[in-house]
Formats: sequence, structure tokens, C-alpha cells
Amino acid sequence: MIFSAIVFAWACSAGLAGAAESSEPNLALTVYTDSFAVVRESRHIVFEKGLNTVKFTDVASAIDPTSVNFQCLSAPGVVSILEQNYEYDLVGTAGLLRRYIDKNVTVIVKGSGADAARELTGVLLAMTGNELILKGPANNIEIIDKNSVEQISLKEPVDDMAIKPTLVWLANAAEDGNQLCRLSYTTGQIGWSADYSAVLNGDESKLDFSGWVTIDNKSGTAYRDSAINLIAGDVRRITEPKPVYRRMALAAEMDAAAAGFEETPFMEYHLYTLGRSSTINDNQVKQIEFISPVHNVPTKKLYIYERGQQQIYRSEQQNGKVQVKLEFENTTENKLGIALPAGKVRVYKKQAADKALEFVGEDRINHTAEKEKLSVYVGNAFDIVPEYTLLEQQAGRRMRQEKHKIEFRNRKDSPVTVFVDEKFPHGVNWTIDESTHKYEKRDAYTARFEVKIEADSAVTVGYTATQRW
Repeated sequence: MIFSAIVFAWACSAGLAGAAESSEPNLALTVYTDSFAVVRESRHIVFEKGLNTVKFTDVASAIDPTSVNFQCLSAPGVVSILEQNYEYDLVGTAGLLRRYIDKNVTVIVKGSGADAARELTGVLLAMTGNELILKGPANNIEIIDKNSVEQISLKEPVDDMAIKPTLVWLANAAEDGNQLCRLSYTTGQIGWSADYSAVLNGDESKLDFSGWVTIDNKSGTAYRDSAINLIAGDVRRITEPKPVYRRMALAAEMDAAAAGFEETPFMEYHLYTLGRSSTINDNQVKQIEFISPVHNVPTKKLYIYERGQQQIYRSEQQNGKVQVKLEFENTTENKLGIALPAGKVRVYKKQAADKALEFVGEDRINHTAEKEKLSVYVGNAFDIVPEYTLLEQQAGRRMRQEKHKIEFRNRKDSPVTVFVDEKFPHGVNWTIDESTHKYEKRDAYTARFEVKIEADSAVTVGYTATQRW
């Protein structure tokens, strides 16, 4: 039998009495953003005085058995767990046949053409690849291709097969009784992410903002009528590389009148508690409203042109693109002011004709605390065309001087302001020796020029930069 065994020196830790626990949910789930969760479940278990074998079924198949914690809530100290086995070799053809090695089996092999099916009875010696190996009554060996098997009969009962992933405990009880027990464990293959929606108004100066959480459950069990908590933040864990799983189903909770999430600080992270129970089925992606729509959040639209040193040597990227970014503040004045978990922001705008929403871009934001600024890069400007030219270049010992020219052609019917960011590499000292426009030193690597361009016109920016190292 394949199992994981852990020997515990656990005694039931001190806890609240059963009456005090009765108001708590039987099942609670805390989900983290990096594909794991903590499961807490309370059940009544009947113990007899002395040693007991207890089977705790319906645990997640992705459980970490080493994380299991057992508490006897109704009678602390009465029950202790001596051993634990995790049974995950479930009922199935392969699992059954493994248990019948060295036992008698009967195999009916399909007939071919005029040959009738034949019945073989013998001791199953091995199950390798696509073959069964039987030893017959006369010690003859039969090698049978599994594709030719019509039926297998197993005569002797096997009583140690698990139908579902199961924890099996050897428990010692000091007295008889029906005890309220709580099991806690961690499981992988379940995680959550945040998804946000922003809808721009007509002049793109304000937006409506809403948020959803998406919980993806591949953990191998369902969590029915469970309390749901979500943790956002960078929680340190030692993890193995994670496989990629295919999404199977989608369920959306869209009842805006139902209790939503309440956010509270939690250590160095943020905790989001759903104000009602919910069911998350296995192989299901569930979406729950996280932020009710807030309206008319003041927004700035910025045009930014980034020019890095590497572009000089890559002609296909010399001219680059003018980025379009939206910026707004996560403040209570803007009807936000909540710790926003990392996630994807999708931006839409209404058509003037029929008010239909059209998708205009998306970006991923990091964890954003209250009172911090959000910047969403939605795409590149179509009607603002940059043309870059390197006019001069001089290189010496530990220095380089370059003269740049960028022409911006604004084909829009309204004026725009483009911020030009000249990016310098790490490890150099730089100066802007002369320029057609004033600049601001944004940081150790960036000089920003502000360029105003009238409607349907062009403006040229010129500057000379010297780098030393």
C-alpha cells in the first residue's frame, strides 16, 4: 500500500469548549495568491476508550500531509494522535491490480476471427507497462496484452482501498465519547487573483472602477458552504516548481446585494473576508465581486515616449512608440482607499453612438496600498508618430557624447503633451549639455522632457547627452 506516514507526539491542544465553537463554521478556507490554501474543518468523531482507527475522508488530494494539525475542541487532552497515514492510492484498475500481485485472478481474453474468447485463471505475477503476467495452474506463464483483455475477475476481497483521499489516524482516547475535533492542513493547487475593470468616460478624465476575485480550485476536493478568506501579500514559503493545470469550469457570483469582502490589515499582509459562506467545487474557477463599482474616479491620461541607449543599435525599434498610460490615486476621496491586491486591470470605453463598451487595453498592477498611485499602461498611441535620428556620436576613453533629434507628428485634432524619457544605462554619470526643451532629472537613469504639440502639427526635440564612467 502506498502511503505517507507521520508519527506524532501530539496531544489535543488547549481550545475553546464545544459550546463556544458551535457558532463557528464547520469549514473555513484561507486562500493565498501563490496557489496554496489553509483548510480548517470541524467534525464530530466518536471515540472508544483506548486505541481507535479513524478515517478522515474528503480531504484535498493536493494536501501536504506533513502540515496536518489536529485539535480536540470539546475535551482538550482526551484524545492524542499516535500515527497518521495518508491514503491516496484510490480505487481504480491500476490500484486494484497492484493489490492483487501474488493473488489469484481470472482474465477473459478477447477472441479473434473464428477464435472464441478464452478464460485464464492464475496468480498475477506482475503488471508492467501494457502487459499482465500470470502464472497458471501448471506453472505456465501467460503474458497478456491489456488491449486484448475483455474482463478481469478478482475473487479475493481487498479492504484497504480508499474511495477518496483519506487521512487514517491511530488515535488514543482516554475515555469514550463523541468529540468535536478540528483538522487544519495546507493544500496546493488552489489560488486566487484579482481582476479589475475600469470604464473611461467620454473625455477620458474620469473612470468607473470595480474589482473581482478569481479563485481557481484544482486541489482535488470541493469546499461546500465554506467561510472564505483571502490573503494578499508576499508570504514566504519553500515551494517546489508548480505544474500548469487546465481550467475546467467557471462559476460567477454576481449577486451585488450579497455580503462582499471586508478588508483588514493582517501582520504584514492584508486579509479579505467574505461576509457569507460560499461553495467552491473541484476543477472550478469561481469569481466573486470584490469591489463594488465606484464612479467618476479622477484620472490623468499620459503620453510617454521612452528612448533607451539600446535602441540606437536596433533599427527596427529606433522610432519606438508613444505609450498611453492612465494614472489615478487609490484614496478615499476617489471612493477607493482600500489595499488593492496585485492583478490585471482591463480598461474599456463607451462608444459615443450606442454606449457599447469597447476594450481599449489592459495592464497588471502590483499590490497597491491605500493612498498610493496606480499607473495602467493600456497601449500605444496611433496618431502620435515619433521619428528618431542620431545626429552625432563621439566616443572616447570612458566617455560617450551623442546628439539626438526626435520629431513628433501629432495627427490628432486636439493638442497633446508627450513626456520624453531618455533612459541611461546603469553605472554611468550623465549630463544634458544642451536641449531645445527643459528637462527634469527623474532619477539616476532618466531625463524627462515635456513636449507640447498642437493639433495636426509637428514638434522637434533636440538634445546632446554626455555619459562618463
